[in-house]
Amino acid sequence: MSETMTWSFLPPLIERYYGLKVAGLPELLHERDGQRIFKVGLAQAEGAALTVRLCTEDRPHEKVLADTGALLFLSAADFLAPRLRLTVEGERVFQWQPACWGYATDFIAGENPFMDIPTLTDLGRLLGRLHRLAPGPGDYPVQVGWLDEMAESFRRTEAALNDPTWGQKAAEIAQNLHDLPLAELQALPFGLIHTDVHEGNMLRTPEGRLYLLDWEDAGQDKPVFDLALVLGWNCVWRHDSTLLKPDSPPELYDFDEEYCRTLLEAYQSERPLSDGEMAMLGPAVRWVMGWFAARDIEREIEEPGVSEGLAFTNWAIMRSVTPLWMHTLHRWAFEARLKA
Repeated sequence: MSETMTWSFLPPLIERYYGLKVAGLPELLHERDGQRIFKVGLAQAEGAALTVRLCTEDRPHEKVLADTGALLFLSAADFLAPRLRLTVEGERVFQWQPACWGYATDFIAGENPFMDIPTLTDLGRLLGRLHRLAPGPGDYPVQVGWLDEMAESFRRTEAALNDPTWGQKAAEIAQNLHDLPLAELQALPFGLIHTDVHEGNMLRTPEGRLYLLDWEDAGQDKPVFDLALVLGWNCVWRHDSTLLKPDSPPELYDFDEEYCRTLLEAYQSERPLSDGEMAMLGPAVRWVMGWFAARDIEREIEEPGVSEGLAFTNWAIMRSVTPLWMHTLHRWAFEARLKA
């Protein structure tokens, strides 16, 4: 729930850096990940409102510059993302405390969407447009390098092998990573990707438009990794049988055919997948779910409960990507390309 705050330093800050007069009290929308995010109303002649993000020392300058740089790039491409406001000096960010940076975008009214068929349709089209924007090595200044994280994921799983709670799961993740077809994944084409596509980073406006938020980790990499995140996080349902049996574990998640087909068809109406990308969708889901599972297990060992169940969930989704499902997903993607 939003909360009205005085934050008396904000109006003069906005006037100093943006030359805009504030109307009313700033409203704290939420506070997370080293950020305080406000809605700041403007005097009538200045426009409706701003979204102002004040970052703490936990979010370094280069992270904030990466986010705002992506917003400028997307604005030039007329992509549905927040519109950055430059300061009166033409800067992307401002310093509001020592080593603390902030920036402002035009306020977008809306709510995080429920991941249903209409949302998957809009999201698929958005990702298809996004992944076309920077297909060449020099088309965007930042490269992400998901697969460069492989060694770190192995380190995390190795460190967890002797843990009584997570050791067996860490061994499964390590085996999954070892079995990935790296050469085939590395050979896939590039595009601009978001890297963290989930409902919390989307906004549905009252008019029905879907926006993507939080671009600090965006960069060039394999578009299938964005698709893999949505397939893994948003196109699965928990299986009827949820009881783990030693030495004979059941699959805990089923991939929903309607959701998968909807996403893949909407995506390919904007950007058809190559034959190689279609073949690598399943391995890409195994990779990103394994990466998140290894990261979250490391966090759980340090601070039990910190992942709020995501360590187990990401591991369970990873192991639900069977050879049969990968073959089926390949077929669905091919059929979706023909239909699109």
